[in-house]
Amino acid sequence: MDLSYLYMGELNRSMNIRGKLVAMADSLRQEPVGAALLGLVGDSGVYLTGAVLIGLGNFVLVPLYTRYLAPSEFGVYALVDVAILLLVTVTQLKFDVSYLKWFAELELSRHGELLSTVLAVGLLASSVGGAVLSAVVLSHAGNASLGATTQSFGWFLLPLVVCENLQGILLTDLRARRHAVGYSTVAVCRLFVIVGASYYLLAMHHQGIRAVFEGRLVGDAAGVLILAVLCLKKIEWKFASSLLKPMLQFGLPLIWSVVAVTLQDASGRYFLSRHGSLEQVGLLGAAIKLGAIFQVLVNNPFGVAWGGMLFQIVKLPNARMVYSKVFSYVYVLSIGIALILTVLGPALFRLFTSPAYFSASVVLPLILLVRATNVIEQPASTGIYLAGRTGLLSMLYSISLGLNLALLYLLVPKYGILGVGWAWLLASAVVPVLMIIWGQKSYALALNWRLIVLPLLPWVLVLRRGAWSLASSSSLGYLIPQLLLCVAIVLGAVVLVLHDFRMMRRGLRTGNTD
Repeated sequence: MDLSYLYMGELNRSMNIRGKLVAMADSLRQEPVGAALLGLVGDSGVYLTGAVLIGLGNFVLVPLYTRYLAPSEFGVYALVDVAILLLVTVTQLKFDVSYLKWFAELELSRHGELLSTVLAVGLLASSVGGAVLSAVVLSHAGNASLGATTQSFGWFLLPLVVCENLQGILLTDLRARRHAVGYSTVAVCRLFVIVGASYYLLAMHHQGIRAVFEGRLVGDAAGVLILAVLCLKKIEWKFASSLLKPMLQFGLPLIWSVVAVTLQDASGRYFLSRHGSLEQVGLLGAAIKLGAIFQVLVNNPFGVAWGGMLFQIVKLPNARMVYSKVFSYVYVLSIGIALILTVLGPALFRLFTSPAYFSASVVLPLILLVRATNVIEQPASTGIYLAGRTGLLSMLYSISLGLNLALLYLLVPKYGILGVGWAWLLASAVVPVLMIIWGQKSYALALNWRLIVLPLLPWVLVLRRGAWSLASSSSLGYLIPQLLLCVAIVLGAVVLVLHDFRMMRRGLRTGNTD
Protein backbone atom coordinates (compact mmCIF):
# COMPACT_ATOMS: atom_id res chain seq x y z
CA MET A 1 0.00 0.00 0.00
CA ASP A 2 2.82 2.33 0.95
CA LEU A 3 4.72 1.51 -2.26
CA SER A 4 1.62 2.13 -4.33
CA TYR A 5 1.11 5.48 -2.63
CA LEU A 6 4.72 6.49 -3.30
CA TYR A 7 4.47 5.39 -6.93
CA MET A 8 1.30 7.39 -7.50
CA GLY A 9 2.90 10.41 -5.87
CA GLU A 10 5.92 10.22 -8.16
CA LEU A 11 3.66 9.72 -11.18
CA ASN A 12 1.59 12.79 -10.29
CA ARG A 13 4.73 14.89 -9.82
CA SER A 14 6.17 13.78 -13.17
CA MET A 15 2.87 14.56 -14.90
CA ASN A 16 2.81 18.00 -13.28
CA ILE A 17 6.33 18.71 -14.52
CA ARG A 18 5.43 17.53 -18.01
CA GLY A 19 2.30 19.67 -17.97
CA LYS A 20 4.29 22.73 -16.95
CA LEU A 21 6.84 22.13 -19.74
CA VAL A 22 4.07 21.73 -22.32
CA ALA A 23 2.37 24.88 -21.07
CA MET A 24 5.68 26.77 -21.21
CA ALA A 25 6.29 25.61 -24.79
CA ASP A 26 2.75 26.60 -25.81
CA SER A 27 3.27 30.00 -24.23
CA LEU A 28 6.51 30.50 -26.14
CA ARG A 29 4.85 29.53 -29.42
CA GLN A 30 2.43 32.42 -28.98
CA GLU A 31 5.34 34.89 -29.07
CA PRO A 32 7.24 35.61 -32.30
CA VAL A 33 10.65 35.49 -30.63
CA GLY A 34 9.93 32.31 -28.67
CA ALA A 35 8.35 30.61 -31.70
CA ALA A 36 11.37 31.37 -33.88
CA LEU A 37 13.82 30.09 -31.27
CA LEU A 38 11.78 26.92 -30.74
CA GLY A 39 11.60 26.42 -34.49
CA LEU A 40 15.38 26.71 -34.79
CA VAL A 41 15.89 24.21 -31.96
CA GLY A 42 13.36 21.87 -33.52
CA ASP A 43 14.94 21.98 -36.97
CA SER A 44 18.39 21.44 -35.45
CA GLY A 45 17.03 18.40 -33.61
CA VAL A 46 15.49 16.94 -36.76
CA TYR A 47 18.83 16.90 -38.55
CA LEU A 48 20.95 16.15 -35.48
CA THR A 49 20.75 12.39 -35.98
CA GLY A 50 21.73 12.52 -39.62
CA ALA A 51 24.45 15.11 -39.10
CA VAL A 52 25.85 13.18 -36.14
CA LEU A 53 25.97 9.93 -38.09
CA ILE A 54 27.55 11.55 -41.15
CA GLY A 55 30.27 13.14 -39.01
CA LEU A 56 30.59 10.10 -36.77
CA GLY A 57 32.33 8.18 -39.53
CA ASN A 58 35.46 10.31 -39.15
CA PHE A 59 35.26 10.33 -35.36
CA VAL A 60 34.63 6.60 -34.81
CA LEU A 61 37.52 5.68 -37.09
CA VAL A 62 40.06 7.61 -35.02
CA PRO A 63 40.73 4.67 -32.61
CA LEU A 64 41.22 2.34 -35.57
CA TYR A 65 43.55 4.68 -37.41
CA THR A 66 45.64 5.60 -34.38
CA ARG A 67 46.13 1.98 -33.37
CA TYR A 68 47.20 0.67 -36.76
CA LEU A 69 48.96 3.71 -38.24
CA ALA A 70 52.12 5.30 -36.91
CA PRO A 71 51.93 9.07 -36.30
CA SER A 72 54.02 9.65 -39.46
CA GLU A 73 51.56 7.59 -41.54
CA PHE A 74 48.66 9.45 -39.97
CA GLY A 75 50.48 12.64 -40.95
CA VAL A 76 50.44 11.57 -44.61
CA TYR A 77 46.75 10.78 -44.32
CA ALA A 78 46.08 14.17 -42.69
CA LEU A 79 47.76 16.04 -45.56
CA VAL A 80 45.91 14.12 -48.28
CA ASP A 81 42.62 14.27 -46.37
CA VAL A 82 42.61 18.07 -46.27
CA ALA A 83 43.41 18.15 -50.01
CA ILE A 84 40.36 15.95 -50.67
CA LEU A 85 38.22 18.22 -48.51
CA LEU A 86 39.45 21.29 -50.38
CA LEU A 87 38.73 19.80 -53.80
CA VAL A 88 35.27 18.54 -52.84
CA THR A 89 34.47 22.00 -51.49
CA VAL A 90 35.61 23.76 -54.66
CA THR A 91 34.05 21.35 -57.14
CA GLN A 92 30.64 21.55 -55.45
CA LEU A 93 30.56 25.22 -56.57
CA LYS A 94 28.46 26.09 -53.48
CA PHE A 95 25.49 24.18 -54.88
CA ASP A 96 24.77 23.22 -51.25
CA VAL A 97 23.57 26.83 -50.82
CA SER A 98 22.25 27.84 -54.26
CA TYR A 99 20.34 24.55 -54.73
CA LEU A 100 18.26 25.22 -51.60
CA LYS A 101 17.40 28.72 -52.82
CA TRP A 102 16.40 27.65 -56.35
CA PHE A 103 14.53 24.57 -55.13
CA ALA A 104 12.34 26.81 -52.96
CA GLU A 105 11.70 29.33 -55.74
CA LEU A 106 11.09 27.02 -58.72
CA GLU A 107 7.78 25.35 -59.44
CA LEU A 108 7.53 21.66 -58.57
CA SER A 109 7.68 20.55 -62.21
CA ARG A 110 11.22 21.93 -62.61
CA HIS A 111 12.81 20.26 -59.58
CA GLY A 112 13.86 17.27 -61.70
CA GLU A 113 15.81 19.30 -64.23
CA LEU A 114 17.36 21.35 -61.42
CA LEU A 115 18.81 18.20 -59.85
CA SER A 116 19.93 16.83 -63.22
CA THR A 117 21.76 20.06 -64.10
CA VAL A 118 23.54 20.31 -60.76
CA LEU A 119 24.59 16.64 -60.83
CA ALA A 120 26.02 16.97 -64.35
CA VAL A 121 28.12 19.99 -63.46
CA GLY A 122 29.20 18.46 -60.15
CA LEU A 123 30.26 15.22 -61.87
CA LEU A 124 32.32 17.09 -64.48
CA ALA A 125 33.99 19.42 -61.96
CA SER A 126 34.81 16.64 -59.48
CA SER A 127 36.17 14.36 -62.22
CA VAL A 128 38.60 17.05 -63.34
CA GLY A 129 39.58 17.98 -59.80
CA GLY A 130 39.96 14.37 -58.68
CA ALA A 131 42.09 13.52 -61.71
CA VAL A 132 44.42 16.43 -60.97
CA LEU A 133 44.76 15.38 -57.31
CA SER A 134 45.51 11.76 -58.21
CA ALA A 135 48.09 12.83 -60.78
CA VAL A 136 49.84 15.16 -58.33
CA VAL A 137 49.91 12.63 -55.48
CA LEU A 138 51.14 9.82 -57.78
CA SER A 139 53.88 11.99 -59.30
CA HIS A 140 57.50 11.99 -58.21
CA ALA A 141 56.96 15.39 -56.55
CA GLY A 142 54.00 13.98 -54.62
CA ASN A 143 56.08 11.07 -53.34
CA ALA A 144 58.86 13.41 -52.31
CA SER A 145 56.66 15.97 -50.55
CA LEU A 146 54.67 13.34 -48.63
CA GLY A 147 57.74 11.34 -47.79
CA ALA A 148 55.95 8.09 -48.63
CA THR A 149 55.14 5.81 -51.55
CA THR A 150 51.77 6.96 -52.88
CA GLN A 151 51.22 4.25 -55.50
CA SER A 152 49.18 2.16 -53.06
CA PHE A 153 46.46 4.79 -52.50
CA GLY A 154 46.82 7.55 -55.11
CA TRP A 155 44.44 5.86 -57.54
CA PHE A 156 41.60 6.00 -55.01
CA LEU A 157 41.58 9.80 -54.85
CA LEU A 158 39.76 10.42 -58.15
CA PRO A 159 36.71 8.25 -57.30
CA LEU A 160 36.78 9.58 -53.71
CA VAL A 161 36.44 13.20 -54.83
CA VAL A 162 33.69 12.28 -57.30
CA CYS A 163 31.70 10.21 -54.79
CA GLU A 164 31.90 12.81 -52.03
CA ASN A 165 30.92 15.59 -54.43
CA LEU A 166 27.84 13.72 -55.67
CA GLN A 167 27.01 12.63 -52.14
CA GLY A 168 26.98 16.25 -50.98
CA ILE A 169 24.67 17.33 -53.83
CA LEU A 170 22.21 14.48 -53.25
CA LEU A 171 22.16 15.11 -49.48
CA THR A 172 21.34 18.75 -50.27
CA ASP A 173 18.40 17.52 -52.35
CA LEU A 174 17.13 15.56 -49.34
CA ARG A 175 17.46 18.69 -47.19
CA ALA A 176 15.52 20.71 -49.74
CA ARG A 177 12.74 18.10 -49.68
CA ARG A 178 12.92 17.97 -45.85
CA HIS A 179 13.43 14.21 -46.09
CA ALA A 180 14.99 13.82 -42.64
CA VAL A 181 14.42 10.05 -42.47
CA GLY A 182 16.22 9.47 -45.76
CA TYR A 183 19.00 11.82 -44.66
CA SER A 184 19.58 9.77 -41.51
CA THR A 185 19.20 6.43 -43.30
CA VAL A 186 22.02 7.29 -45.70
CA ALA A 187 24.18 8.37 -42.78
CA VAL A 188 23.60 5.09 -40.91
CA CYS A 189 24.36 2.90 -43.92
CA ARG A 190 27.46 4.86 -44.89
CA LEU A 191 28.75 4.73 -41.32
CA PHE A 192 28.39 0.95 -41.01
CA VAL A 193 29.91 0.26 -44.41
CA ILE A 194 32.91 2.54 -44.00
CA VAL A 195 33.67 1.25 -40.48
CA GLY A 196 33.27 -2.38 -41.54
CA ALA A 197 35.38 -2.00 -44.67
CA SER A 198 38.08 -0.04 -42.85
CA TYR A 199 38.29 -2.60 -40.04
CA TYR A 200 38.47 -5.48 -42.52
CA LEU A 201 41.20 -3.87 -44.61
CA LEU A 202 43.23 -2.22 -41.85
CA ALA A 203 42.90 -4.45 -38.79
CA MET A 204 42.50 -7.85 -40.45
CA HIS A 205 44.59 -7.46 -43.61
CA HIS A 206 47.03 -4.79 -42.36
CA GLN A 207 47.05 -2.82 -45.62
CA GLY A 208 48.20 0.36 -43.91
CA ILE A 209 47.33 3.77 -45.31
CA ARG A 210 45.85 2.18 -48.46
CA ALA A 211 43.11 0.66 -46.28
CA VAL A 212 42.15 4.10 -44.95
CA PHE A 213 41.31 5.49 -48.40
CA GLU A 214 39.91 2.23 -49.79
CA GLY A 215 37.56 1.76 -46.83
CA ARG A 216 36.41 5.37 -47.12
CA LEU A 217 35.74 4.90 -50.84
CA VAL A 218 33.64 1.78 -50.22
CA GLY A 219 31.52 3.68 -47.67
CA ASP A 220 31.10 6.71 -49.94
CA ALA A 221 30.11 4.50 -52.89
CA ALA A 222 27.46 2.78 -50.75
CA GLY A 223 26.14 6.18 -49.68
CA VAL A 224 25.89 7.41 -53.29
CA LEU A 225 24.01 4.26 -54.35
CA ILE A 226 21.42 4.67 -51.59
CA LEU A 227 21.07 8.37 -52.34
CA ALA A 228 20.53 7.58 -56.02
CA VAL A 229 17.63 5.30 -55.09
CA LEU A 230 16.10 8.02 -52.89
CA CYS A 231 16.68 11.07 -55.09
CA LEU A 232 16.61 9.97 -58.72
CA LYS A 233 13.04 8.65 -58.82
CA LYS A 234 11.62 11.86 -60.25
CA ILE A 235 14.69 13.30 -61.92
CA GLU A 236 14.32 14.75 -65.41
CA TRP A 237 17.46 14.12 -67.41
CA LYS A 238 17.72 17.57 -68.89
CA PHE A 239 20.50 20.14 -68.75
CA ALA A 240 19.07 23.60 -68.02
CA SER A 241 21.72 26.21 -68.76
CA SER A 242 19.19 28.92 -67.87
CA LEU A 243 19.27 27.66 -64.28
CA LEU A 244 23.02 27.09 -64.12
CA LYS A 245 24.19 30.62 -64.90
CA PRO A 246 22.32 32.45 -62.09
CA MET A 247 23.15 29.66 -59.65
CA LEU A 248 26.84 30.03 -60.38
CA GLN A 249 26.60 33.82 -60.12
CA PHE A 250 25.03 33.37 -56.69
CA GLY A 251 27.35 30.65 -55.42
CA LEU A 252 30.77 31.45 -56.89
CA PRO A 253 31.43 34.51 -54.67
CA LEU A 254 30.93 32.21 -51.67
CA ILE A 255 33.41 29.57 -52.85
CA TRP A 256 36.48 31.57 -51.90
CA SER A 257 35.12 31.97 -48.38
CA VAL A 258 34.95 28.20 -47.93
CA VAL A 259 38.28 27.67 -49.67
CA ALA A 260 39.95 30.21 -47.39
CA VAL A 261 38.64 28.41 -44.31
CA THR A 262 39.92 25.07 -45.64
CA LEU A 263 43.28 26.60 -46.55
CA GLN A 264 43.75 27.71 -42.95
CA ASP A 265 43.51 24.07 -41.90
CA ALA A 266 45.74 22.91 -44.76
CA SER A 267 48.38 25.63 -44.27
CA GLY A 268 48.84 24.69 -40.62
CA ARG A 269 49.58 21.10 -41.57
CA TYR A 270 51.90 22.26 -44.37
CA PHE A 271 53.92 24.62 -42.15
CA LEU A 272 54.20 21.89 -39.51
CA SER A 273 55.45 19.36 -42.07
CA ARG A 274 58.11 21.85 -43.22
CA HIS A 275 59.26 23.13 -39.83
CA GLY A 276 58.51 19.99 -37.84
CA SER A 277 57.87 16.42 -38.95
CA LEU A 278 55.17 14.17 -40.36
CA GLU A 279 54.84 12.76 -36.85
CA GLN A 280 53.78 16.19 -35.58
CA VAL A 281 51.37 16.52 -38.51
CA GLY A 282 49.90 13.19 -37.45
CA LEU A 283 49.47 14.41 -33.86
CA LEU A 284 47.77 17.58 -35.13
CA GLY A 285 45.57 15.48 -37.41
CA ALA A 286 44.49 13.30 -34.48
CA ALA A 287 43.57 16.37 -32.42
CA ILE A 288 41.57 17.78 -35.35
CA LYS A 289 39.75 14.47 -35.77
CA LEU A 290 38.82 14.43 -32.08
CA GLY A 291 37.79 18.08 -32.32
CA ALA A 292 35.35 17.00 -35.02
CA ILE A 293 33.00 15.88 -32.23
CA PHE A 294 32.11 19.58 -31.87
CA GLN A 295 31.19 19.77 -35.54
CA VAL A 296 29.15 16.59 -35.27
CA LEU A 297 27.17 17.69 -32.22
CA VAL A 298 26.88 21.44 -32.81
CA ASN A 299 28.12 22.87 -36.09
CA ASN A 300 26.50 20.52 -38.60
CA PRO A 301 22.94 20.34 -37.19
CA PHE A 302 22.84 24.06 -36.38
CA GLY A 303 24.22 24.98 -39.81
CA VAL A 304 21.56 22.92 -41.59
CA ALA A 305 18.74 24.44 -39.52
CA TRP A 306 20.06 28.02 -39.65
CA GLY A 307 20.46 27.93 -43.43
CA GLY A 308 16.77 27.17 -43.77
CA MET A 309 15.59 29.89 -41.35
CA LEU A 310 17.97 32.78 -41.98
CA PHE A 311 15.84 34.49 -44.63
CA GLN A 312 12.50 33.51 -43.07
CA ILE A 313 12.98 35.19 -39.70
CA VAL A 314 13.21 38.66 -41.26
CA LYS A 315 9.49 38.47 -42.07
CA LEU A 316 8.55 38.03 -38.40
CA PRO A 317 7.58 40.76 -35.90
CA ASN A 318 10.57 41.63 -33.67
CA ALA A 319 12.87 39.97 -36.24
CA ARG A 320 15.83 42.06 -35.08
CA MET A 321 15.34 40.77 -31.54
CA VAL A 322 15.17 37.16 -32.79
CA TYR A 323 18.44 37.52 -34.71
CA SER A 324 20.07 39.17 -31.69
CA LYS A 325 19.06 36.39 -29.32
CA VAL A 326 20.04 33.64 -31.73
CA PHE A 327 23.52 35.16 -31.96
CA SER A 328 23.85 35.62 -28.19
CA TYR A 329 22.61 32.15 -27.24
CA VAL A 330 24.60 30.37 -29.94
CA TYR A 331 27.67 32.25 -28.72
CA VAL A 332 27.15 31.19 -25.08
CA LEU A 333 26.38 27.56 -25.92
CA SER A 334 29.26 27.21 -28.42
CA ILE A 335 31.84 28.59 -26.00
CA GLY A 336 30.38 26.43 -23.20
CA ILE A 337 30.35 23.18 -25.19
CA ALA A 338 33.92 23.80 -26.35
CA LEU A 339 34.91 24.24 -22.69
CA ILE A 340 33.17 20.99 -21.70
CA LEU A 341 34.98 19.05 -24.42
CA THR A 342 38.26 20.64 -23.31
CA VAL A 343 37.70 19.42 -19.76
CA LEU A 344 36.97 15.94 -21.11
CA GLY A 345 39.86 16.13 -23.59
CA PRO A 346 42.31 13.84 -21.74
CA ALA A 347 39.62 11.20 -21.30
CA LEU A 348 38.73 11.47 -25.00
CA PHE A 349 42.36 10.90 -25.99
CA ARG A 350 42.61 7.87 -23.70
CA LEU A 351 39.38 6.47 -25.09
CA PHE A 352 39.88 7.10 -28.81
CA THR A 353 43.63 7.08 -29.42
CA SER A 354 46.74 5.15 -28.44
CA PRO A 355 49.45 6.48 -26.06
CA ALA A 356 51.56 7.61 -29.02
CA TYR A 357 48.99 10.39 -29.62
CA PHE A 358 48.37 11.58 -26.03
CA SER A 359 50.74 14.54 -26.35
CA ALA A 360 48.41 16.09 -28.98
CA SER A 361 45.89 16.87 -26.22
CA VAL A 362 47.66 20.20 -25.55
CA VAL A 363 46.35 21.67 -28.81
CA LEU A 364 42.78 20.35 -28.50
CA PRO A 365 41.42 23.41 -26.58
CA LEU A 366 42.60 25.74 -29.35
CA ILE A 367 41.03 23.57 -32.05
CA LEU A 368 37.74 23.41 -30.14
CA LEU A 369 37.68 27.21 -29.90
CA VAL A 370 38.28 27.40 -33.65
CA ARG A 371 35.25 25.17 -34.17
CA ALA A 372 33.22 27.34 -31.79
CA THR A 373 34.07 30.47 -33.81
CA ASN A 374 32.94 28.61 -36.97
CA VAL A 375 29.48 28.22 -35.39
CA ILE A 376 29.34 31.76 -34.00
CA GLU A 377 30.14 33.32 -37.37
CA GLN A 378 26.92 31.91 -38.87
CA PRO A 379 24.50 34.15 -36.89
CA ALA A 380 27.18 36.87 -36.77
CA SER A 381 26.93 37.19 -40.56
CA THR A 382 23.19 37.98 -40.44
CA GLY A 383 23.58 41.65 -41.36
CA ILE A 384 25.84 40.88 -44.33
CA TYR A 385 23.46 38.27 -45.76
CA LEU A 386 20.32 40.34 -45.24
CA ALA A 387 21.96 43.29 -46.97
CA GLY A 388 22.99 41.01 -49.87
CA ARG A 389 26.63 42.06 -49.51
CA THR A 390 28.10 38.55 -49.77
CA GLY A 391 31.12 39.98 -51.58
CA LEU A 392 32.30 41.21 -48.19
CA LEU A 393 32.68 37.59 -47.07
CA SER A 394 35.45 36.95 -49.59
CA MET A 395 37.33 40.02 -48.36
CA LEU A 396 36.79 39.03 -44.73
CA TYR A 397 38.02 35.45 -45.13
CA SER A 398 40.97 36.69 -47.17
CA ILE A 399 41.99 38.90 -44.23
CA SER A 400 41.66 35.92 -41.91
CA LEU A 401 43.72 33.67 -44.19
CA GLY A 402 46.44 36.31 -44.57
CA LEU A 403 46.65 36.75 -40.80
CA ASN A 404 46.81 32.98 -40.33
CA LEU A 405 49.71 32.62 -42.78
CA ALA A 406 51.62 35.47 -41.13
CA LEU A 407 51.13 33.97 -37.66
CA LEU A 408 52.11 30.49 -38.87
CA TYR A 409 55.33 31.93 -40.29
CA LEU A 410 56.11 33.57 -36.94
CA LEU A 411 54.91 30.92 -34.49
CA VAL A 412 55.40 27.44 -35.97
CA PRO A 413 59.23 27.42 -36.17
CA LYS A 414 59.41 28.23 -32.45
CA TYR A 415 56.27 26.66 -30.94
CA GLY A 416 55.47 23.81 -33.32
CA ILE A 417 52.01 22.29 -32.94
CA LEU A 418 50.93 24.96 -30.41
CA GLY A 419 51.96 27.66 -32.87
CA VAL A 420 49.59 26.12 -35.43
CA GLY A 421 46.77 26.10 -32.90
CA TRP A 422 47.22 29.73 -31.81
CA ALA A 423 47.62 30.99 -35.39
CA TRP A 424 44.44 29.19 -36.44
CA LEU A 425 42.46 30.43 -33.44
CA LEU A 426 43.49 34.09 -33.65
CA ALA A 427 42.84 34.24 -37.39
CA SER A 428 39.46 32.49 -37.00
CA ALA A 429 38.38 34.81 -34.17
CA VAL A 430 38.78 37.80 -36.49
CA VAL A 431 35.95 36.51 -38.70
CA PRO A 432 32.91 36.86 -36.37
CA VAL A 433 34.31 40.11 -34.95
CA LEU A 434 34.51 41.73 -38.40
CA MET A 435 31.15 40.25 -39.36
CA ILE A 436 29.50 41.96 -36.39
CA ILE A 437 31.27 45.27 -37.05
CA TRP A 438 30.36 45.33 -40.75
CA GLY A 439 26.91 43.82 -40.26
CA GLN A 440 25.94 46.40 -37.62
CA LYS A 441 26.11 49.12 -40.27
CA SER A 442 23.33 47.53 -42.33
CA TYR A 443 21.34 45.51 -39.78
CA ALA A 444 22.22 46.33 -36.19
CA LEU A 445 21.81 43.58 -33.59
CA ALA A 446 21.14 44.25 -29.91
CA LEU A 447 24.20 42.79 -28.19
CA ASN A 448 24.30 41.90 -24.49
CA TRP A 449 27.95 42.38 -23.53
CA ARG A 450 27.47 40.40 -20.34
CA LEU A 451 26.63 37.32 -22.42
CA ILE A 452 29.73 37.91 -24.53
CA VAL A 453 32.26 38.51 -21.75
CA LEU A 454 31.20 36.08 -18.98
CA PRO A 455 31.58 32.84 -21.02
CA LEU A 456 35.16 33.83 -21.85
CA LEU A 457 36.33 34.14 -18.23
CA PRO A 458 36.83 30.38 -17.62
CA TRP A 459 38.83 30.19 -20.82
CA VAL A 460 41.36 32.65 -19.41
CA LEU A 461 42.25 30.05 -16.77
CA VAL A 462 42.16 27.14 -19.24
CA LEU A 463 44.44 28.78 -21.79
CA ARG A 464 46.88 30.01 -19.15
CA ARG A 465 47.28 26.72 -17.31
CA GLY A 466 44.24 24.47 -17.55
CA ALA A 467 44.82 22.93 -20.96
CA TRP A 468 48.38 21.93 -20.15
CA SER A 469 47.57 20.72 -16.62
CA LEU A 470 44.59 18.75 -17.91
CA ALA A 471 46.81 17.13 -20.50
CA SER A 472 49.06 15.80 -17.76
CA SER A 473 46.17 14.55 -15.62
CA SER A 474 44.79 12.03 -18.07
CA SER A 475 44.21 9.12 -15.69
CA LEU A 476 40.64 7.96 -15.29
CA GLY A 477 40.78 8.86 -11.58
CA TYR A 478 40.28 12.48 -12.61
CA LEU A 479 37.09 11.72 -14.51
CA ILE A 480 34.68 12.40 -11.63
CA PRO A 481 35.89 15.96 -10.89
CA GLN A 482 35.99 16.60 -14.64
CA LEU A 483 32.34 15.52 -14.92
CA LEU A 484 31.39 17.71 -11.96
CA LEU A 485 33.12 20.65 -13.64
CA CYS A 486 31.16 19.92 -16.84
CA VAL A 487 27.90 20.00 -14.87
CA ALA A 488 28.89 23.37 -13.40
CA ILE A 489 29.61 24.72 -16.90
CA VAL A 490 26.21 23.52 -18.16
CA LEU A 491 24.40 25.09 -15.21
CA GLY A 492 26.26 28.38 -15.68
CA ALA A 493 25.35 28.55 -19.38
CA VAL A 494 21.71 27.66 -18.71
CA VAL A 495 21.41 30.30 -15.98
CA LEU A 496 22.91 32.97 -18.26
CA VAL A 497 20.57 32.16 -21.15
CA LEU A 498 17.41 31.75 -19.06
CA HIS A 499 18.02 35.00 -17.16
CA ASP A 500 18.54 36.92 -20.39
CA PHE A 501 15.48 35.31 -22.02
CA ARG A 502 13.32 36.18 -19.00
CA MET A 503 14.51 39.79 -19.11
CA MET A 504 13.78 39.94 -22.84
CA ARG A 505 10.20 38.67 -22.36
CA ARG A 506 9.66 41.21 -19.60
CA GLY A 507 10.98 43.96 -21.84
CA LEU A 508 8.68 42.95 -24.70
CA ARG A 509 5.66 43.07 -22.39
CA THR A 510 6.57 46.53 -21.08
CA GLY A 511 7.68 47.86 -24.46
CA ASN A 512 11.30 48.24 -23.34
CA THR A 513 13.50 46.21 -25.72
CA ASP A 514 16.82 47.92 -24.98
